[in-house]
Amino acid sequence: MRQKQLNLKPGTWLVADCGSMPSESNCQLIMVAPEDQRQDLVAAGTKHAIDKHKHEDSDELRKGVEGMLEVLVVT
Repeated sequence: MRQKQLNLKPGTWLVADCGSMPSESNCQLIMVAPEDQRQDLVAAGTKHAIDKHKHEDSDELRKGVEGMLEVLVVT
């Protein structure tokens, strides 16, 4: 699927790509949100890390998830 097929509106988007992190499960989940929904994406990524990868809920985990976000600019 190409970026245009995702029908993302022009603007700055944040991408959480679980596949960019080392994992025994080789998880390939990708989540995308507009920049103004950063905290929603961090919350969703944190929940995924806890539920699927058995990480402990912590401020450190949330900071780690936020630190892995990549910026995608759609024109």
